[in-house]
Amino acid sequence: WLDFTRGGGGKPNVVDPEELGLKGLKVEAVKDGRVVATATAGADGVFTLPASADGAQLRLPAENFREPYNGVDWLGPTLVTPGIIGSYVWMWAGFALVLIAAGLAGLPRELLEAARVDGANEWQVFRRITVPMLAPVLAVVLVTLMINVLK
Repeated sequence: WLDFTRGGGGKPNVVDPEELGLKGLKVEAVKDGRVVATATAGADGVFTLPASADGAQLRLPAENFREPYNGVDWLGPTLVTPGIIGSYVWMWAGFALVLIAAGLAGLPRELLEAARVDGANEWQVFRRITVPMLAPVLAVVLVTLMINVLK
């Protein structure tokens, strides 16, 4: 039972009417070292044992205290490698962005303006002028990141 009352009050070590039990808890009745009856607590925390459990000692089995669904295994064998790769990419992202920003700063503005004057939209300027001129920088960034992630 939860031995406290919301807002205070109640008597310690006594089940007061306002206090609730823990729902879904398994309870075992043990006599002479063997389990003679089991029960599961309802939504209000109440459980009922048969008459054969009279005089038995009550205990809570260990399964009440385990994580559901075999514990938390979010970083198991299938996710550990992508997790490490993702963390290294995040760690080296600043370096990559500095190189790409330097490459963008070195692009001749006349080419971009000439393409716009000739009628190219922003997507065409990016795809046909910016990316091809940044290709050496992007290759260096990609190779450096791969080396650092896989080492």
